[in-house]
Amino acid sequence: MGQNKARRLRENGKANADYAAQHEVASSLRLLAEQNAFEVEERKCRHEERAKQIQEEMDDKNMEMNTSNYTSMSKAYFDRKKKEIMSRQQLFVTDYTPTMADDENNNDYGY
Repeated sequence: MGQNKARRLRENGKANADYAAQHEVASSLRLLAEQNAFEVEERKCRHEERAKQIQEEMDDKNMEMNTSNYTSMSKAYFDRKKKEIMSRQQLFVTDYTPTMADDENNNDYGY
């Protein structure tokens, strides 16, 4: 085999190895990007759940608040807040779908 051919074969082999390495790096980067996207989505869900929990806690405190000694302006504010909370909770109540157990307990015969 001639020197030129041997050199070309070595260069081709090196080119194939470089291509394989580049392909492996690109594949690893894609995998990292997918993992990061998954972690971001998980973090977003945890954040939303925590925000929902905080809102529920604040709603509970507002609903329990005794406004009898408040000024009329403060009383109006908290009464409006309570109405907002109750209307938000009504949204969940209206989505109620009776189950079979409910149908058995609530028949037209009154017993």
